Amino acid sequence: MRRYRRLVVIDRVVPFLAAVVGLIALAGAVTAQMSAEARTAAVSAQIADVKASLAQLAQQADASATPAADDGTAAGLLALQDRMNKLEAGWQAQKELTASLPAAPVSVPDGAAPADGSAPADQPQKAAAIDPKLPTTDCIPLGTRFMVTPNETYPLCQSKQQVKVGMITNDTVDVAGAGTIVETGFGALAGSSCTVMVFSADAAGFAELRVSCT
Repeated sequence: MRRYRRLVVIDRVVPFLAAVVGLIALAGAVTAQMSAEARTAAVSAQIADVKASLAQLAQQADASATPAADDGTAAGLLALQDRMNKLEAGWQAQKELTASLPAAPVSVPDGAAPADGSAPADQPQKAAAIDPKLPTTDCIPLGTRFMVTPNETYPLCQSKQQVKVGMITNDTVDVAGAGTIVETGFGALAGSSCTVMVFSADAAGFAELRVSCT
């Protein structure tokens, strides 16, 4: 009888113990799952922070690389410089071509001055006399390139002539007595033997000229 009772007790206790073990295992699995989810959430938050930092750094880099507002002055100066360089190259090529052409021989008797009034080859050239009545300071030397601006007057050294500049456009210059001169063009000053050449002109309000007189 006692043995039968023991078997009955064991039969009742075993399922109970199995249920307790199952509950313990389930609690462990739930705890592990919650811990894994917590770690995953923490890692996701860190990744989101890193992405936000990278995005902010990229915005700062783009902002620093963005050029400042340009009002067109720099581009105008670069364009003017490029035109001046091209004109210089063209004039140099023309000068070299002219120098390479053979000069026509001129027969001059011994001791006689050439027909153009210059000194013979065996005599030193005499410096041109300076007229004290004509300007020698605060003036533009003949044959010299100089910059001009609108509505300004530029006296010429050792000459009664003056260069009065009017409006300057992108490729023209108005000169009193010579009219509107196109860039790389020429204009004669009225009432004189002087010629004005425009090397460059810019709408920003400046141009480069040269005056030659015979």
